[in-house]
Amino acid sequence: MLSRQLLFACRGVQRCCGRPISSPSSVATFRKCYVSSNAGADSPSSTTPEPVFAGRNLWRADTLTSFQEKPQAWLSTLEDKHDRKIGLLDLHPDVFRAPPRLDIVHRNIVWQQNYRNVQFTKTLTRAEMPGGGKKPWPGKRMGRSKAGSIRAPYFRGGGIAHGVRGPRTWFYMLPDALRLKGLCTSLTIKHNQDDLVIVDSFDRLPSPDAQLLHDLADHRNWGYSVLFIDVPDRACENLALACADIPSFNIMPTYGLNCYSMHKYQTLVMTHEALNYLEERILFHLHRADTLQNKFRYKDMKEKLLNEGEGEDDPVHAPFV
Repeated sequence: MLSRQLLFACRGVQRCCGRPISSPSSVATFRKCYVSSNAGADSPSSTTPEPVFAGRNLWRADTLTSFQEKPQAWLSTLEDKHDRKIGLLDLHPDVFRAPPRLDIVHRNIVWQQNYRNVQFTKTLTRAEMPGGGKKPWPGKRMGRSKAGSIRAPYFRGGGIAHGVRGPRTWFYMLPDALRLKGLCTSLTIKHNQDDLVIVDSFDRLPSPDAQLLHDLADHRNWGYSVLFIDVPDRACENLALACADIPSFNIMPTYGLNCYSMHKYQTLVMTHEALNYLEERILFHLHRADTLQNKFRYKDMKEKLLNEGEGEDDPVHAPFV
């Protein structure tokens, strides 16, 4: 398989002949090694495609530190199930070489699991229970303790004291700094574990057949679950129809990428356009002038949150929660 023949070049920082591919002179060496390694390989076509070294303009990348190397990743295509490399991309070290802060990743995942939870359970007090308006027996001369209602908490079938009074929410927001560091750390983990795949476009998928996509993922060793990332929120037809029949495959736009989803799926497949957009947005927020320690207070957003469902009440059907 083509990816196994080029495995020596995609471990850690992508290297060719023992040197990082970072200069035009190294590109020729990379092409020479690429063609020679594919001379006797089983490929779907008779001719080996000419690889493309895509040098990218890395905004605000540290070029003065000699100890920091640019991470690199292969650029492949989805034309067939064979993993054909068509280029080599430079990745931004601020995004794909973040410090391994697993505590920040844990805080992001816990936040995503908690902030969206709403508890709708509501127990009834003695005042809200039906019945119980009459005094069950006289207070004197009965030899029993005084009682004013059979719906008191100490009666069977009575109201509940100090019970759950929903709806209750655990909503809170993490500061932007922690959310950005969590994204960068998760992307770094995916790249170092060789679970990040970059393709030229999802439109090159030849068929909407789910079996074809399953065989492609199995042939390229993507694992059981795959998350496809693209810039627009409308996926191409072939990929959408194929993922609809595979429960462990999912499609997500770039603006919805988060730490929980990246660690939920084993392999992250994104387009070249999505990579550029993702790096651009993360670097913009990392270097923006205003503070990253925003305070999201409920009283500041109370009016906006309460007016979100205005005009959505159905006069006949109750809302489904």
